[in-house]
Amino acid sequence: MGMIKPRNFKGTRDFNPSEMIQRESMIEKMKRVFKLYGFSPLETPALEMLEILSGKYGYEGDRLIYRLDYKNERPKDRVALRYDLTVPLSRFVAMHPELPMPFKRYQIQPVWRADRPQPHQGRFREFYQCDVDTIGAEEGIADAEIIALTVQMMSELGFSGGDKQPVTLINHRKILEGLLKLTHLPIDQLPDFCRILDKLDKIGWEEVQNELMELGINADELSRLNDIFEMKGTSDSRIDALKQLLPDNDVQDGIKRLSEIFEHFKNLNVAEDSIRFEPRLARGLDYYTGVVFETVLPDHPHIGSLTGGGRYDKLIGLYSGRDLPATGTTIGLDRIFAAMEQLNMIDTVKSTVSDVLIASFSNDEMASSLKVSEEFRRNGINTELFPNTGKLKKPLNYANKKKIPFVAILGPDEIADPENIKVSLRNLNTSTQVTISIEDAIQIMKKL
Repeated sequence: MGMIKPRNFKGTRDFNPSEMIQRESMIEKMKRVFKLYGFSPLETPALEMLEILSGKYGYEGDRLIYRLDYKNERPKDRVALRYDLTVPLSRFVAMHPELPMPFKRYQIQPVWRADRPQPHQGRFREFYQCDVDTIGAEEGIADAEIIALTVQMMSELGFSGGDKQPVTLINHRKILEGLLKLTHLPIDQLPDFCRILDKLDKIGWEEVQNELMELGINADELSRLNDIFEMKGTSDSRIDALKQLLPDNDVQDGIKRLSEIFEHFKNLNVAEDSIRFEPRLARGLDYYTGVVFETVLPDHPHIGSLTGGGRYDKLIGLYSGRDLPATGTTIGLDRIFAAMEQLNMIDTVKSTVSDVLIASFSNDEMASSLKVSEEFRRNGINTELFPNTGKLKKPLNYANKKKIPFVAILGPDEIADPENIKVSLRNLNTSTQVTISIEDAIQIMKKL
């Protein structure tokens, strides 16, 4: 067999150790925040039945589903890679009616979309989503908590102040229905209306206006919409203004619910500059039914949304025959990681998790080195044992290259007394070295 050229499938990528250390650190910070709000972990299969996924994301979304060329004869047996984590969650809840309600879960797994890769924006064909959802709770407090969780999580990741200040934009589907009613378009064109508005961060406002006119909205109606989109003032004042502009009863109900959610933010101590009512925010997926929201970096619009979600009270009923209220958000790990790279928030130098490297002069010290490594690990110190013996140049170069902060050296002098083994502990950051007991070495490394 001839040599095979190593390559990645377009839209996928490898993560080297220095990148994975940062990603795992991000995930651990996210998990801590999720657990603070009472969410428990869940995993679902990468493969879903195609009929479970189809028809939930709108025409454009359905085209991006990765259908698998799996050997089967019946359409009902066809499978696909999951497009998101929300539909699999809905399928899971429908299959487990015994779950106590409300059911609160977080899920961190890869998803796949046959999209055009845009690495600069963190858009890939295979990427991780981090989802947080509450099932079985009516609109209001549950939505406010999801958004408050999002704000806290972004702060924990280091997004705060200056050009790193994120803002979570918030709207309601009923308000979007009211905006559509300002035009002559029928309500069944709401999905198309929302999908066009959802392209704003990709194609810009001018092109969005062109597509709205192609949908059938005339210049006067577009001007009325634009006046609403350009309203100034606080979120509360602009929500109040809509009460006069959109008198329809159903729309008024949505405005009231949104106003109540903003009142909850005050009790949850959510900073005003981290949230904003945005009437043009649509979220293009067809299953949203109430409040919708997404997080952006206003000073870096090219990055797009970092998180996004909303209420979907009708989705679970498609699988169970009974509707369950539901709300949640998706956190784009790859999009956030790309943003952090561009904003120099990532330490890509460290390529190891090891705290110390143990180096032996000869095979005579190897048995003692193994005992020392076990003692270090038992005390919670990440320890790497250099497998070769001899001159110290190789292990020291290795530790320097990987940015391991300490090297513990064992030679004839250090193991002379088997009952009191010592190590020569070298601090590579200060270029200092001391010969001390194992216990003292442990204390020094723990402090630093």
